[in-house]
Amino acid sequence: MHRSIRTRIIALFAIATVVIVATAGGLSYLHIYEYEHKITDVLGVNAARAIDAVLEYSITEDELMPGSPDFEEIREELRKACRELRMDYLYVFRCDVQNDTASYIICVADDDANDSRVARELGYGTVVNIDYDRERLIAGALANEDVQEALVLENEYGSMLSWFRKVDSWEGDVLVGVDYSINEQRNRVFTASMSVVAPVVVVMLVVMLTLLLILQRHAFNPLHTIASRMKAFKADGAATFEPIGIKSNDEMGEIAEAFDGMAEDIADYLHDIERLTTERVQADVEISVARRIQLGMVPERTELAGPGFGVCAVSRTARSVGGDFYDVFVLDDGCVAAVVGDISGKGIAAAMFMSMTAAIVHDGLFSGNSPAAVLKHTNDQMCASNPEGMFATVFACVLDPATGEVRFANAGHLPPLVAGEHVRTLDVKPGVLLGLFEDADLEEGMFVLEKGECLFTFTDGVTEAVNAKREFFGDAALVSCISEHAPLSDAGAAVDAVVAAVDTFAAGCEQFDDLTAVALFRMSADDTRSESRSLPLEFASFAAVRAAIFSQAHDDAAGRKACLACEEAFSNIVQYSGATNIWFSVSCDGDYLRVRLEDDGVPFDPFAADPVSKPFEELDSGGMGINLIRNIAKSATYARTDGRNILTLVFK
Repeated sequence: MHRSIRTRIIALFAIATVVIVATAGGLSYLHIYEYEHKITDVLGVNAARAIDAVLEYSITEDELMPGSPDFEEIREELRKACRELRMDYLYVFRCDVQNDTASYIICVADDDANDSRVARELGYGTVVNIDYDRERLIAGALANEDVQEALVLENEYGSMLSWFRKVDSWEGDVLVGVDYSINEQRNRVFTASMSVVAPVVVVMLVVMLTLLLILQRHAFNPLHTIASRMKAFKADGAATFEPIGIKSNDEMGEIAEAFDGMAEDIADYLHDIERLTTERVQADVEISVARRIQLGMVPERTELAGPGFGVCAVSRTARSVGGDFYDVFVLDDGCVAAVVGDISGKGIAAAMFMSMTAAIVHDGLFSGNSPAAVLKHTNDQMCASNPEGMFATVFACVLDPATGEVRFANAGHLPPLVAGEHVRTLDVKPGVLLGLFEDADLEEGMFVLEKGECLFTFTDGVTEAVNAKREFFGDAALVSCISEHAPLSDAGAAVDAVVAAVDTFAAGCEQFDDLTAVALFRMSADDTRSESRSLPLEFASFAAVRAAIFSQAHDDAAGRKACLACEEAFSNIVQYSGATNIWFSVSCDGDYLRVRLEDDGVPFDPFAADPVSKPFEELDSGGMGINLIRNIAKSATYARTDGRNILTLVFK
């Protein structure tokens, strides 16, 4: 519920006024009442004395008989004295202390009505009983005590203040009595009190009205203006902001000036946010595109195997788009190529630069060129088209599994490790970064990778991983990690051991840099590695199957036919099976090549229906691919075992 400050101020001021008026009225009433009471006592005592004097020197009791001229004259004198002394009643009476009675001699009142009444009711000789309170006062008067204070008495004539005095000039117990109305005294006290309180009330009202006018002009109106501008600023935004325009040299002026400054800052801030948001959206789009480009070229994990070799590569970016890349593939002559690189920069430019670099290196090596020649050609192409001034470090090598000969070239990349019984760093020249200088002098090296040895190539994201203490993983820890697992059983063991060691070292910390590692393992020539191996569920993973088929096939023609049928089956599994994992194995049994594909998708037998019986227009929904597999493969069988679909294809 809305309650204005003005209402609160008025309410507080009203409460303060009531308290002040009540306090002033109460104090003044008590003071005036005490003063009036003293005045009344003085008047009452003086009136009793005056009447006593009149009776003492003017007439005797025997001469004061009703109807006589002296009686009427005395009554008029007493009434005159009653009015002059502001008394309500004056009377003379004789007391009979023994019988507690009083016999009235004369009684008068200040006004005519009351005088007529007391003349009738309290005329000469009227006897009345004396009550206890009056008896005390009468006893004191008869004893000639000087009573200065009145006695409050309640009788048929109202609440009265009474004073008594003995008439010494007359014989017997004759007293003069004087009564004064308490209500009259209260009225006089109230009137006097109001004469004090009324000016206080008037002053308080004037002060309140003056204060409200000042607050209205210098506080309420400016606050209302500021509040209205704040609401307008909130509703309309910063685009329609206008200064408040309050120029007073007081607190309201300071508030208005502060609001104008704040609103101007908010307007600038909102414009900056709008601009930054636009830039952020554009950057997010660029990063998304770059991420798709990178994932299309550099899978997170790749494994290849063939006669005499095994390859395992992983790449994990520190952010959404990294600068590392790798490439592993089998050449037509059975040799296997491995490339590891690190691109400067991030975003679309880096992704495009990486794709160009990787594509040039891949094409060069696949064409049979030497690693050094390929990197020189790549450098020339990069220097010719590099508007962003980017550069790359690359290590490229080609392994001949039969001889173990490894030809390599290095362009500014970290030297790899060779792991056998012991781990050593390969002696390579640093070389020149690609993309910086034309006609780069890159030398080619060669060494022999013995059986059971592994060539481990990596980027600086491995050795420069940071833990919670801001320490680097370092070269020594890398060598120690691989040494603990030496001799290695395969390429995957080296990569998995290093990745696990880095994750343990940097646990709880954000990944500092991109991490890429490639392990090239040489095994004995008769080790076919036909056991099932897991692959990422994506089209790019078929490269590992293709390499394994070519490594086991008797000739290239047979390998291409087997790859055509297996690629169709592999594609169907990726697109339609709903699987989360896929496994494969390739083995050679005499003249027959056996390929086994497994997945954990929904049960589906591709050979349950005869595709030949389908109409031609329906063959593109899967029947044509199944027919192709049947025509190429010597045999094709399906089984469902342990929750897996198992497809076995045999080629001659």
